Amino acid sequence: MSSGPGLESLVDQQISVITNDGRNIVGVLKGFDQATNIILDESRERVYSTTVCTLVLYLALHYHECLE
Repeated sequence: MSSGPGLESLVDQQISVITNDGRNIVGVLKGFDQATNIILDESRERVYSTTVCTLVLYLALHYHECLE
């Protein structure tokens, strides 16, 4: 992994990411590419509310390879 703004030192550490639409995703940084796309493990979204307790939504990516 040769690119990114100092992300090499954060690999295998828990990070918090604020997306462009304001979502807060927390997970373990596993990798990234030259465009700074990231791969997170054990990721979850933190949802904050003024009326209820903070919610934690666990996220998963399901990959299915079609075998023919």
